[in-house]
Amino acid sequence: MAKINVVQFAILSDTLPDNGLSYSVGLGFKCAPAAMRIGCTFTIEVAHNDATILKLEIFCEFDIKPDDWNSRIKDSTLTITRDELGYFANQAVGTARGIMFCKTEGTPFSQFILPPVNITKLLDEDFTIDLSKQEE
Repeated sequence: MAKINVVQFAILSDTLPDNGLSYSVGLGFKCAPAAMRIGCTFTIEVAHNDATILKLEIFCEFDIKPDDWNSRIKDSTLTITRDELGYFANQAVGTARGIMFCKTEGTPFSQFILPPVNITKLLDEDFTIDLSKQEE
């Protein structure tokens, strides 16, 4: 992991309700070919009765060693497998859990701990990018 960015954090309520909480998560990936870097966005929204009460979005950047990067290129297409994406995503989820703990410490929201996230349900396919179409 090369860099961690907290893109957005907001507590939108004064209290943490005892029940009726739900949460949704999001996951996305970006690529910086010139830097040989993969980025993973992870978001979580906690809601009470369909109203968002807490939101966190992070962006974690991962450096890939040149030999590993180059081994994933075939016919100008870079492929990062679904399993590799899962590894990056799991790192991002753990990072988000720690950030949420630190940001909510001393508030009622410190009671909410990000539950386990089944990454395999969020990853449908490999990440591919045509490097011949990238701007220098």
